[in-house]
This record gives sequence, structure tokens and C-alpha cells, in this order.
Amino acid sequence: MTNIPLDEALIEQLIADRIAAREVKDFAKADTIRKQLDAMGLVIIDGKDEATGEFWTTWDPKAVPEDESE
Repeated sequence: MTNIPLDEALIEQLIADRIAAREVKDFAKADTIRKQLDAMGLVIIDGKDEATGEFWTTWDPKAVPEDESE
């Protein structure tokens, strides 16, 4: 499997767009963006700050299975 460099600015913009879509309850758009990030090889992690109630999102590259990393 080829390692493609990640465009962190694009990823952060897509996540910001997804958060904005979720805030206005445009879940179809949020799901489309999530699928786009998934297709880029990313795991999206959503959470909620218990103290403030604010939602947050972060990401990680998907792990490459060992037999595909060579």
C-alpha cells in the first residue's frame, strides 16, 4: 500500500464543515463529509466535553494491516 501524504489543512477544513453541518442539523451533509474523510483513509472520532457540553471531533489515519504495509 502506498502512503499518500495527508493534507492536514484540507482535513481540518472538512472537519470544520462537518461540525457546522451537524450544528444546523444537516446530517446528510455531515455524513457525506464523514464518508469523504473515510475514503481519504481517516478515522473520525467524535466526543463531547462533559464540563461544557461542547462537541469536538478529531481524526487519525487508519491503521494499515501489517501484511499490506510492505
